[in-house]
Order: sequence, then structure tokens, then C-alpha cells
Amino acid sequence: MASSSSSGLTFKLHPLVIVNISDHYTRVKSQLNLPPSLTSTSSAATSNNNNNNSNGGENNQQPPPRVYGCVIGVQRGRTVEIFNSFELIYDPSTRSLDRSFLEKKQELYKKVFPHFYVLGWYSTGSDAQESDMHFHKALMDINESPLYVLLNPAINPAQKDLPVTIYES
Repeated sequence: MASSSSSGLTFKLHPLVIVNISDHYTRVKSQLNLPPSLTSTSSAATSNNNNNNSNGGENNQQPPPRVYGCVIGVQRGRTVEIFNSFELIYDPSTRSLDRSFLEKKQELYKKVFPHFYVLGWYSTGSDAQESDMHFHKALMDINESPLYVLLNPAINPAQKDLPVTIYES
């Protein structure tokens, strides 16, 4: 998938990135919304996680989770090619990014793919939010102008294009 921007950059987003983000979102969502059969037969450990749920697991629907990660690839001239991505550990309540985890993942990718760089980050949701700026600023010491790849996981049967938006600083 290639698209141009108003700045004259051309973006090439490899399918693996979309699959990785979608997989990350699906895993987190499935962990948050356990089936009622598991929540009603579980021990006290699960009830501690669902202490605000007094409906016996029937109304266990939570708002869709936002997941975060880095996108990596290369920029050659005016073409930005995003090859891969990896998950990050981010706590939205404290607005903190696990820097040691990020640095370790970056180091491991550099060993295998020495020409790939952290181009920016990704998240899921229907729109960019003001709180995303904290995450964006946290990555500016790695890349002074990080890209932001936003995947909208909501299903819209009328939509023909992929629900992916790339924002540039």
C-alpha cells in the first residue's frame, strides 16, 4: 500500500505491519472480554479483576482498548517504507512508556535488521486523541519527527479502503 502526503513523502506500508497491529489489538481485546463461562466458573483471582462487574459476567463489555507500539523501516529520499512493528508497554493512567523495554527491542532489531530504524509509533482507535501527544513526545528523542500510524479496528462494511491513517509531524 503506497500513498502520498501533502509534504511530498510517499509511504509504503507493508501488510505485516497491519497484521501485527491487528493481532496486538485482538489479543488485548480478547484478554479484557473473557467469555461469561470463564468469569462465572473462575476462582477469586478472576473476581479481583472484575470487581466492578456485579452482573455475573453478562455485561463484561469494556470500551475498545488502545494498543501502542513502534513502527520500523527505512526512509530513502522522499519514500518512507514501513516494514515491521513491535508492541510497547505503555501505561495510559501514568502516561509512562517502559523505556528499558523499548531500548531492548530496538537493540534486538538492530542486530537482525541493521538498516531499519524506528520511524514512529502506532495505536488503535477511531481518531487521534489529545492524550496521544504524550506518547508522541516520548518517542521524539529516538526520532525527531516520528510517524503515527492509526488503525481503526471498527468494522465498517461500506468502507472500501483499509482503515489506516498515517500522520506525520
